[in-house]
Amino acid sequence: MPALVIDEGTIVENTAILDYVAAKYAPQLMPKDPVQRARAISLMAWFSNNVHPSFTHISRPERFATDTSVHEHLKATGRENFHANLKEIDSLLAGKQWILGNEFSVVDGYALVFYGWGKRIGLPVGELKNYTAWKDRMLARPAVRRVLEREQNVLIAA
Repeated sequence: MPALVIDEGTIVENTAILDYVAAKYAPQLMPKDPVQRARAISLMAWFSNNVHPSFTHISRPERFATDTSVHEHLKATGRENFHANLKEIDSLLAGKQWILGNEFSVVDGYALVFYGWGKRIGLPVGELKNYTAWKDRMLARPAVRRVLEREQNVLIAA
């Protein structure tokens, strides 16, 4: 579980952490308009509650079943579900520069992780034209490049 330790205690869950970081250090990364803000939170919740767990079925099937005989089935189902989620992200990006429209946000940073995971497990992410074009725009951002270089994430860049 992701956690951010601050002076006031610990914040857990990606959605809360990203909202906190934006509010504290980069308010331009969270929409000010209440409807757009709700959309941002909704997408991050979907990422956290659906997209991320579908990948976890692939990478950590033991979290979902102690019977090792079903692990391959869990991985296969997780792969199908994760790929379907990536296709959904691709469709969300149709006609948009960024996930929420014309403004870059914390939602974009969160979504980049999934593209890299899809590439890592050999999904045909390059066929997702909107997602791939968006990934290229993400990689053109100097701050994104610095983070990926610091994290040594070569899977997304290639």
